[in-house]
Amino acid sequence: MANKFKGDVSFDAGEKTYTMRFSANALCEIEDALGMGVNAVATQLANPESMRLKMVRVVFWAGLRDHHPEITLHQAGEIITDVSLTKSMALVSQSFQLAFQDNSKAHPQKPGQKSPAAKGEAGTGLLS
Repeated sequence: MANKFKGDVSFDAGEKTYTMRFSANALCEIEDALGMGVNAVATQLANPESMRLKMVRVVFWAGLRDHHPEITLHQAGEIITDVSLTKSMALVSQSFQLAFQDNSKAHPQKPGQKSPAAKGEAGTGLLS
């Protein structure tokens, strides 16, 4: 089931339902595959003159990897063909927007509950 607070976008292609998400790992896959930063990729995808179908396919593929790690780049291209390039771009756009949305207010804290990383408190992370 798609979780919009995590950037999930579900869609049907053929007789299967797929879920797209642009997690940190997916964004790294994009950067590795295309040799450019994710902001440069987003800028090029938004510009029809600089957009390349190869880029669309890589981004689409990377977005599927969290929920469908078995999908190959070639299979991602087939899914794009099944749902249409226009709808594929809309799915990528929707999932990208959700990935970069601040969802901290989507899970409000109960009164008196401290956040796990309240300012000034020691945490358990690498920088603590």
